[in-house]
Amino acid sequence: PADVELKLKGDPASALETYLDDLLASDAFVEYWTFQLAKLLRVQAQPNDATGAHAFHAWLRQQVRSNRPLDEVAQALLVAEGDTHVHGPANFYRVVAGPRQQAEYVSEVLMGVRLRCANCHNHPLDRWTQDDYHGLSAIFARLQQDRVIRVRTQGEVTHPGTGEAAQARIPGLRFLDQSEDARAALASWLLEDENPYFARAFVNRVWQSLLGRGLVEPVDDLRDTNPATHPQLLDRLARHFVDSGYDVQQLIKLIVQSATYQRSCQSTELNVADDRFYSHGLRKPLEAEVLADSICDVTGVPESYGELPPGTRAIQLVDPRVPSTALDILGRCKRDAPCTAAASQANGLAQKLHLLNGDLINAKITSQQGRLRRALREGQSYPEVIVEFYRHALSRPPTAAELRYWKRRVESAEALEDFAWALLNCEEFRTNH
Repeated sequence: PADVELKLKGDPASALETYLDDLLASDAFVEYWTFQLAKLLRVQAQPNDATGAHAFHAWLRQQVRSNRPLDEVAQALLVAEGDTHVHGPANFYRVVAGPRQQAEYVSEVLMGVRLRCANCHNHPLDRWTQDDYHGLSAIFARLQQDRVIRVRTQGEVTHPGTGEAAQARIPGLRFLDQSEDARAALASWLLEDENPYFARAFVNRVWQSLLGRGLVEPVDDLRDTNPATHPQLLDRLARHFVDSGYDVQQLIKLIVQSATYQRSCQSTELNVADDRFYSHGLRKPLEAEVLADSICDVTGVPESYGELPPGTRAIQLVDPRVPSTALDILGRCKRDAPCTAAASQANGLAQKLHLLNGDLINAKITSQQGRLRRALREGQSYPEVIVEFYRHALSRPPTAAELRYWKRRVESAEALEDFAWALLNCEEFRTNH
């Protein structure tokens, strides 16, 4: 927190840019956006086989660390094959089983569209037809989706409308020659600079992650009958993303430096009901893993995750099914399905009761190894501990009024524990705003 204040001194614009550059180059950025990509791609261990998931996760981390252009990342995923224990991106084809499921997964993750509605009939609200759905499925019909991903000489899906083998097809565009691996043709089309789906879908997801809601909601349902709240903004951001060479860091930096992102969450009588047009910032509940890590950071007491090394952070977990009662109560996404509902899960009654009475906060506050007891042993006064907790929990010092309030009430170590509990339960700590 003191480092933040130091770096933001001086000219606000240049100081912010310098600080953003430092953040983008940090290990924390790599860990967080690896976590975001792992959620998007639904990385998880296979039954009795976690090796592939670890290879996939390590590969994703390297892509984030090197800021590899996102179109190259997507290309590597789409055409991947080989031993999933060795070749990380090949695990893209072990998330789901079967060509139809793979088509749905690819369309939702990389195109931001719900093609699944065209399985049994033409999509009632969009352009997609059964030919599109089963044609995209046919692209993946020859894949062997075991530990080793390979393209077989045969494989087909049956088109329910004709009863015959579906022909591989670029959705909404053209049929493909199936004499070769059609995945390359799909990647070539999807990653064209003028493609209307790939860049817009990812930009929309980043916008949602940073500002609390997507320009299109749900983020995997881009269609003409579900327009963006700000269509020109979405198009211009997508164009900027493409022109930058699919530079994810540059996209994040552009959004974070905007007046929209920096707008206060304090609403007025005139805009209190606005949840779509960004007249004020939107408070977004911290994701389960982020909240758990934040509590550990503030209290100075790490969480234990089974046999994993001490100090392992929740956002570093490769397998979202690692046993953790705390993460389950906080509403973590198990990645068996898209994680778009995680934010709503994180607001449940179980979470609120756990934060009020559970061990996740209370045991850490009272721990002899924690920040609070350590500060007292080192001779810090109660006001000094209060200021330190504010800086670590809220990234700011207390206001004069807040400090006066707590000085009047904190006259014992037990009262100081109550103060820390209150701080970790306040909305300012539990939300991104």
